[in-house]
Amino acid sequence: MSVTRARSRAYADAMADWDGERYAQVSDLQRAMATRAIEGLDLHPDDHLLDVGCGDGYVTRLLAARLTAGYAVGVDASPRMITKAATSGAGGRAWFLIADARHLPLRSRFDVVVSFNALHWVPEQRQTLASIADVTRPGGRVLVQVVCAGERPSLESVAMDVARSPRWADRFAGFDAPFVHVDPGGYRALAASAGLTVTDLSVQDENWDFGSRDAFAAWCTAGSGAWTGHLSPADRPRFVDDWVRAYEDVSGRAGLFRYMQMRASLTPTGG
Repeated sequence: MSVTRARSRAYADAMADWDGERYAQVSDLQRAMATRAIEGLDLHPDDHLLDVGCGDGYVTRLLAARLTAGYAVGVDASPRMITKAATSGAGGRAWFLIADARHLPLRSRFDVVVSFNALHWVPEQRQTLASIADVTRPGGRVLVQVVCAGERPSLESVAMDVARSPRWADRFAGFDAPFVHVDPGGYRALAASAGLTVTDLSVQDENWDFGSRDAFAAWCTAGSGAWTGHLSPADRPRFVDDWVRAYEDVSGRAGLFRYMQMRASLTPTGG
């Protein structure tokens, strides 16, 4: 890894500490996506479940409520997310801890591992999938849902375009993208290289109407730390405004978010 990339990666790691309180206030989209995803999730009452990238713990608690003889553990790299999760009704059959998705603890411990719209913030995809394989019991089930690559520019790729524009380029010298949108066509091979077998994979073209540019900007702000951490407090809202307005050329109108959603069911290879 080059020195420039190592510095950029270290900075992206530092930016993993999202504001849990702000996230909880604007996370209706994430909650709706995850809630819909878990409706068809087959759980046994005594399952031990791991939620990777649990955020404020909302979905982890929904899943834990279905595990009358089991438990759910939510992990997130962000200390402030885990603090929010732990103070929002944790306990009972749900526990929360700080953990890096690339280096998950508790090997071969879980019957079910899920991750909802979190792993695209981890560029080291193979390492992360291998870590998930390590913590899943033989015969266990894995469900990964992420924003994936598509023909349309993503919201995050537009943020990179803005960061490289003449107005902002000097603040982002040497900055690498803090996300990855996997190619669904290559995901089976990627998973296989990490010790997981894809048993089902689907891609949907989705959209979410925030209703206004301001509401969309508030949501973008909550997830913009990897970019706005390079900027002064005064410049941060200006960057987000440039980003939101540039994205309207992709979405077609103010307040509309469009994204490609991949859902993959996996199991440990040979399990």
